[in-house]
Amino acid sequence: KRDKVMFSKPAAIHPDNRARSGSLGYQFLAVLKAMFKPGRSRHLDKMRGEANLYIYSKNTMRKYTEEAFDLAQFVKEHYQECRHPDDLTPDICAAFVDSLVRRRLDGGTIGRYQAMIRKIDAALQHMGRRHADAPPLLPTIAQGGKPGFRSNRSTEAYADEQLVDILHEIEQCGSKLYGPVATQVIKLIYTTGLRIQESVYLRADNIDLVSRRVVLDGNRNRTKGGRPRVTEPFDEAVSEFMAELKQQGERCGTGHIFENRASLPNHVRAEIRRACRSLGIPCLGSHGFRKLNAQNLFQALRQSGLLDSAARLVTSKHLGHNRIRDTKESYVPPQDK
Repeated sequence: KRDKVMFSKPAAIHPDNRARSGSLGYQFLAVLKAMFKPGRSRHLDKMRGEANLYIYSKNTMRKYTEEAFDLAQFVKEHYQECRHPDDLTPDICAAFVDSLVRRRLDGGTIGRYQAMIRKIDAALQHMGRRHADAPPLLPTIAQGGKPGFRSNRSTEAYADEQLVDILHEIEQCGSKLYGPVATQVIKLIYTTGLRIQESVYLRADNIDLVSRRVVLDGNRNRTKGGRPRVTEPFDEAVSEFMAELKQQGERCGTGHIFENRASLPNHVRAEIRRACRSLGIPCLGSHGFRKLNAQNLFQALRQSGLLDSAARLVTSKHLGHNRIRDTKESYVPPQDK
């Protein structure tokens, strides 16, 4: 009986037996996971022309996963014949994007959904499951498609007085565990213009007290896209604060200035939201302090005699932007253009 079970003739394979690989959502997830390369340098891949292929950030992968399951649910409801990622067509993807528009989602959110679809398309081609000459699932303008979606850009930043009020509110009424650390992170962002992720992963050896600059090493400091950069000199008046942070990092075995780095950004954002709500200040998140640093730097460069275009270029490099357009649209206010 045992031999009969073990050596019996195998059942006929259904021509569409690929369905056994899981639901469509999990199949999308498997495709995305194949291209997930945390720790890999997007900056170097971009130089090799491979930046559009891989996913580098855990947060990006988390968002793509949620959105891929949304896509799978839409396909299941409207296109039952599509049971595998290979079965996706440009018409299905276009209909999905139209459904996102009808849901009145933010332009930036729809743009991320589009990026997820294009990532699946590139991954399928890379894995040999889709022909390289096949029409793109979501063509760009250059490929004859429709214009993409972007988030609503704003140059609004906190005022200097609001910065002082928020710091005081967190110091007085913030969390006893995260309040003191949140004030340090906020001061660091405002002083150097770093992103919040770059700030919490900063190390003591990244701070150069002689040149008053912060030298970021790329992925080691969780920079966006893994691009290394050097910030513009910070104000001499905050040198003592930066020296304290450097000493704080030197006392740590890994050289990091802050502990609990994985969860710290969310705790800092929560402290900012609570303080703004208590003070009746519109909450601009942690980026509002980064924008304030950028605007102050731009104004100082203009006052030093630099032309508008030159000052904008220096500010863009200071912030770690790929394009000056980002600095113009989201950081430099209209009255300074």
